[in-house]
Amino acid sequence: MADKRRPLHLAVAVGVSASLYAVSLAAVTGLQSAQNAQIDADHAPVADVIDRLDTANNDLETRLGAAGAAFDASASAFTAVADRVVEYEARLKKLAGTVATIHGSSVSLPSSIAIPRVSVSASRPASKPTVHVTTTASGH
Repeated sequence: MADKRRPLHLAVAVGVSASLYAVSLAAVTGLQSAQNAQIDADHAPVADVIDRLDTANNDLETRLGAAGAAFDASASAFTAVADRVVEYEARLKKLAGTVATIHGSSVSLPSSIAIPRVSVSASRPASKPTVHVTTTASGH
């Protein structure tokens, strides 16, 4: 009979051992959970700061995109103006040539010209003519 009881004692010993192990794991899990909750509470302000930094970074990225678009538009406008400056320089050079030609012609002209005198005589009536007019504008 001793042989039949032995396996039963071993089964009870294994069961008790497994139960103690399960209880110890539950205790460690509970302690670890409490510690994790404390760490989360300690890190909450840092997480808030990280969230605000992320929002500020996104805003900055948006503003940089808008600034880049404005820069590109300005660069395009500058290129268009620079292209027109070349055209205006060519026209200005042509105008300078015309002005030089006119100046050369004006230098060859005499500095003064004698203009003949013209006498004008006009006769004025000695008196105003007599006018007879009747009107009913005043209602009479």
